[in-house]
Amino acid sequence: LPSATVQSHTVCDTSFTLPSCSPCGFAASLPSASVEQYHSLVSVQGQLHSCRQCTYVTKTKGDMKKHLCKHTGERPFRCNVCPAAFTQNTNLVAHVRIHTGERPYSCVHCNASFSHNTTLRSHLRTHTGERPYSCAYCNASFSQRSTLTHHLRIHTRE
Repeated sequence: LPSATVQSHTVCDTSFTLPSCSPCGFAASLPSASVEQYHSLVSVQGQLHSCRQCTYVTKTKGDMKKHLCKHTGERPFRCNVCPAAFTQNTNLVAHVRIHTGERPYSCVHCNASFSHNTTLRSHLRTHTGERPYSCAYCNASFSQRSTLTHHLRIHTRE
């Protein structure tokens, strides 16, 4: 949005106790969130959106809205079973599997199944031997990032 549009677009409807914006329908779910933070994106060459609070840049307005949750602390997607809340619905869907026990991602090499696709991908490395995480100090390589992080302590003495 051009700067003038952002300024004119941040009119607040003060009838709500939480910050809101009448023109766009934004309503904060937390008192700390603000309309200014929600609208703190700038269109660059009509293609990119840049966050005014950090160096984040994206091509889509939707991605910028997701990103701004990091600054506002807003977590609009809430679990119905426990107090957990998330910035994105996909994270909520994955979280709910903890409660349901659903494990939709199955290994083609063994009978293991997982609730997250990233965990399956990590598991598959045990079958393929892939070791994508390499140490910058020596020739060691690892299948898990956490193992590399632990290994690096040998070199950095932390």
